[in-house]
Amino acid sequence: MTTTTTMTPAAGPGGVASPTASTPVRAEHLTKRFRQGEGAVEAIRDVSIAIDGGEFVAVMGASGSGKSTLLHVLAGLTRPDEGHVLIDGIDLASLSDARLTHFRRRRIGLVFQAFNLIPTLTAAENITLPLLTDGRNDLIAERLDPLLDRLGLAARRNHRPDAMSGGEQQRVAIARALITEPALVLADEPTGSLDSVTGQKTCRLLRELSEERRRSIVVVTHEPAVAIWAGRVVVMKDGRILDEFRADAFKDAHSLAAHYQEVVGAMPT
Repeated sequence: MTTTTTMTPAAGPGGVASPTASTPVRAEHLTKRFRQGEGAVEAIRDVSIAIDGGEFVAVMGASGSGKSTLLHVLAGLTRPDEGHVLIDGIDLASLSDARLTHFRRRRIGLVFQAFNLIPTLTAAENITLPLLTDGRNDLIAERLDPLLDRLGLAARRNHRPDAMSGGEQQRVAIARALITEPALVLADEPTGSLDSVTGQKTCRLLRELSEERRRSIVVVTHEPAVAIWAGRVVVMKDGRILDEFRADAFKDAHSLAAHYQEVVGAMPT
């Protein structure tokens, strides 16, 4: 099999490659082990996945299936024991810790269930924090207002998190992930702290952003009501990918949930 681990795309600012790959995100044969007593547990085992630009992928699985570990490896927060993650043609394993931090700050956006906003900062300040910490203050003027308008946050730009609803806080977290114009946006149970109506609005927003801004978005979830918004659903169990299917093949979340249960029940571990 031909691999792209030796690709050397043209470097952009800070030595980070410009986004030239037709498939901006690729993971190849990932395995991650964690020590448990005198032995080791494989949280993910020989996992490979490719994500196209503008693709919205939901990774489903029960607790302990490996979906969160996969997200952390894709984000460069955890290094795999085997395999490679390539983003914009760059193999994350080839980067030092310092360069990986720099690359992640620019090319990977993270959205968490708990929002992780800084309580003393306004919405605008939370959103622009990644640019400020990266010394790219000059980009704030051109990027902030369009994001605030698109996410319906213009009237909340000067509000701190405790003056915003849960849905508004999640939109601030999404805007913060998008402000750097990353190749990949990773969301870990992004609706877990929201009510069902606000959660559905968040899912709709993520799908629209993947289509409009051509961002690769991966959402980790155990909820069929979230997965139904994706273009593709990847099912994990015991650290492996069991199956994947198109979400639009199902008329609603209930029928998708039934198929998901068939998959995890039929496939051997």
